[in-house]
Amino acid sequence: MNKQAVYDWLLLAMEEKEAALALAWSALMESNQQEGKSSSGDKHETGRAMVHLELEQLNKQRQECQRQKEEILQYAPTRVNLSQEVRAGSWVITNVGLYYMITGWGKVNLQGKEVLIIGMGSPVGKALIGKRVGEEFGWGIIKGKIAAIE
Repeated sequence: MNKQAVYDWLLLAMEEKEAALALAWSALMESNQQEGKSSSGDKHETGRAMVHLELEQLNKQRQECQRQKEEILQYAPTRVNLSQEVRAGSWVITNVGLYYMITGWGKVNLQGKEVLIIGMGSPVGKALIGKRVGEEFGWGIIKGKIAAIE
């Protein structure tokens, strides 16, 4: 497994997330139109308010998804030059795990290996940024040493 393979997986996962959010948005919009046709007083108003709240939440999720996709595209492997220190877009191999510094996604299992896809502002990201091969890092009770940066 390498940085490009994880990047490709992440881009596909992001596209699937966008598609699911778009589908949910369409369903809520249709539900909102159905609520508009109802004429049962207070129940009608409550239903419309609930749909409106769900639309607001979904819109926030869509905006966050778009922000993450922009980060992913900005730090594509072909756009990030290799560096001797950890920075945005780095693939970091350590004695305690694999880290991809691109966006806050979380822990995934790919090709039988656990990878932590993290943003630079996360606690782990802050612990790794600026470190070089051979340097130690830590956050919480986790302590590790950087073996390679790609």
